[in-house]
Amino acid sequence: MINTIRTLWATFARYRLHVIILASLAIISPLLEGIGINTLVPLMSFFMGGGGTTDFINEIVKTVFNFLHIPFTFRYLLGFILVLFVVRAISVIIFGYVRAWVTSDFLSKESEDVMRRTLLSSWGFSLKQKIGSVQNTLVRDVHQTSALLGALIQVIQSFSGFLMYFIVALNISPRMTLYALIGGGLLIFVLRPLLRHTRRLGKLTAEVEKQFSQFLNEHIMGMKSIKAAAAERNAISSGVSHIRLLRHLSIRQSFIGSVGTSLFQPTALVLVVVLFILTYRTPEFHIVSFAASLYLIQKIFAYLESGQNSFQSVSGLLPYTKSLASFKNELNIHRERSEGNSHFVLKEALAFHGVSFAYDNGKTVLNDMSWSVRAGEIVGIIGPSGAGKTSIADLLLRLFKPTEGKITADEVSIDSISLDEWRSRIGYVPQDVFLMNDTIEENIRFYSKNLSQEEIVAAAKMAHIHDFIQELPAGYKTMTGDRGVMLSGGQRQRIALARALVRKPTLLILDEATSALDHESEKLIQEAITKLRGRITIFIIAHRPSTVENADKILVLDRGSLVEVDSPAELIKNPNSYFCKMKNRP
Repeated sequence: MINTIRTLWATFARYRLHVIILASLAIISPLLEGIGINTLVPLMSFFMGGGGTTDFINEIVKTVFNFLHIPFTFRYLLGFILVLFVVRAISVIIFGYVRAWVTSDFLSKESEDVMRRTLLSSWGFSLKQKIGSVQNTLVRDVHQTSALLGALIQVIQSFSGFLMYFIVALNISPRMTLYALIGGGLLIFVLRPLLRHTRRLGKLTAEVEKQFSQFLNEHIMGMKSIKAAAAERNAISSGVSHIRLLRHLSIRQSFIGSVGTSLFQPTALVLVVVLFILTYRTPEFHIVSFAASLYLIQKIFAYLESGQNSFQSVSGLLPYTKSLASFKNELNIHRERSEGNSHFVLKEALAFHGVSFAYDNGKTVLNDMSWSVRAGEIVGIIGPSGAGKTSIADLLLRLFKPTEGKITADEVSIDSISLDEWRSRIGYVPQDVFLMNDTIEENIRFYSKNLSQEEIVAAAKMAHIHDFIQELPAGYKTMTGDRGVMLSGGQRQRIALARALVRKPTLLILDEATSALDHESEKLIQEAITKLRGRITIFIIAHRPSTVENADKILVLDRGSLVEVDSPAELIKNPNSYFCKMKNRP
């Protein structure tokens, strides 16, 4: 319970004042209505020829009338009641507006906050996350947490309404009110197990929703492979199992909710009959007071029912909030941090000094690696799968830090350079190109709003993709489709190269960027790269010897160690070199 309160307190911290305002409005509304109902008793007494009543609330009303020099008569009392209900209506409208604003504002700001934290988290943390689970947290958990805020506000409103109507009812008829309170308390005690069951169902539903979201992401992205393997029906069967489990859980939650709701009305009816039997023969029985008390007791039970439903909603939604809070805490712990403030300068050399690297202190991927390349050189990195080639790219992108050793640019450790400035000076073209479902122009621009059309065209020409774009009916405004599905692999790679070049990088990294391309597409990219020699330091990670044969230097890796360093011309002379064996392989 303490952890739950802490979670709620932290999650809704910035809305404490708003909740206080809502609580105040939730008190004012039923209080005004209760006073109005209480005042109806003397009003009806006036109408029936009596002189009114002398209960506590009416005595206060009389005192107010006397203070304002207003006669305590039927006409003025009726006007007073009308004013109370008008003010109550205004408070209800304000309450509804503030409630809608708070829940909508929370949903907006929380979505923005979680998205920002996710994109600013470390790459090592992101690698371990399931895409579907993250997406479900960003969307579903945030929405459900917003719904929880609404449910908590409803709890406050229900409790405030119950308390105010209870006080007024107690003032009119203590005996009837206490009987009603006992009946309502017993009913809530009977329904307590439903809250625990709802909480368990909510936790299970949240877990299954994440699993289903992950399933959808994986199978939509892998649909081509699924169809190629004729595995559609088996995949559908697996997905249906998630859907049916969610349906089952939803039915159980709805059933439990309906059980709790359905018991309040018959209980209230039975209680009314019992109260009438117990009180109508007593000397203090008054039909007007009895009618007012029945109305107030009905309102009390309505708020008890609303409160019970809200508590069940809170129990069902709480697992989503805890999941969201846990994810945000993880994001805080694994936030990507940059402690450097030096400027990026690469005019002399980029070097690895005794660099070793292991993922999460596991098996060593790079072992005591030392090498240096001059600024403006084209460097090929080759080696068998698992040799550590991509790990070098990850270290250069500063997605990870070396376990030991350091990387320097002109003898300055890259860790001392501002991370944003470092990455802004690096162009990166991966094997699996990420294209947005947007125009070719926006995919080259890639959130760099200050780029002109001329700069985009110039980069496209450097990447040998401009002529192709010009042949399209919409030119640079052509939509690429989801993940660039409307383009060929070579076209996607050249757009990605143009995206990297338009930023005018000092360092360009191509990570297996041509491994899946046809000979013509690879040749076009090689021509573009060759023209950049001397202007940009380029790292080409490749399997094909043809991709790196024009490099100034080749680094050969094997099992995380640097085993060969030389120019292609020198390596080809050595029949025992890895590059020579690659070159001569049939």
